[in-house]
Amino acid sequence: MVTLQAGCRHTNQRVRYLLTIGMCVGTIASCGYTLVGAPANTPGHRLPLAIRPFTNQTREPDLERLTTAALRHAIVQSQVFAFAPDETSTHRLQGAIRRFRSFPLALDAQDNVVQYRIEADMYIRLIETATQHPLLEQELSTSTVYLVSRATMDKVREDVVAREAALARLAQLFADKCLALLAIALL
Repeated sequence: MVTLQAGCRHTNQRVRYLLTIGMCVGTIASCGYTLVGAPANTPGHRLPLAIRPFTNQTREPDLERLTTAALRHAIVQSQVFAFAPDETSTHRLQGAIRRFRSFPLALDAQDNVVQYRIEADMYIRLIETATQHPLLEQELSTSTVYLVSRATMDKVREDVVAREAALARLAQLFADKCLALLAIALL
């Protein structure tokens, strides 16, 4: 009983620690800057960009949907780009998830996995709509880690939730990298 309470307390401390780090990272990431004298970025001044659904060349299901959704959401939230349909956009982005890896990163004393690392390699291609010429072709790699439950009750459900959250985080990290690369390429 004492060991179970100590294990729960340790897990609760980890969760609080991760939440605190997440809030700090979110706060820092949301701090932006504005150039003095720069024109206001209104939807009319943003570059229209179409995002085609990514293709999944891996065995990890649903990764293409998560990746495309995260990228489209990042575009909608962007100060530089505006999400547009293919017919009205000046640029089109398409891509593929070429490789996905998942492997144990840390083990406990009984050789049970307590932390995993997931990685994905994604290929993007930016095309100018009018000429159909590629402006950018780039391979991007993204990775993240996640903890799994050591408790026996509800372990499977908690592990699935942790993995799904890590996959969503992986897609968001890719979207952030991709958006930065597109801003450099087009501005």
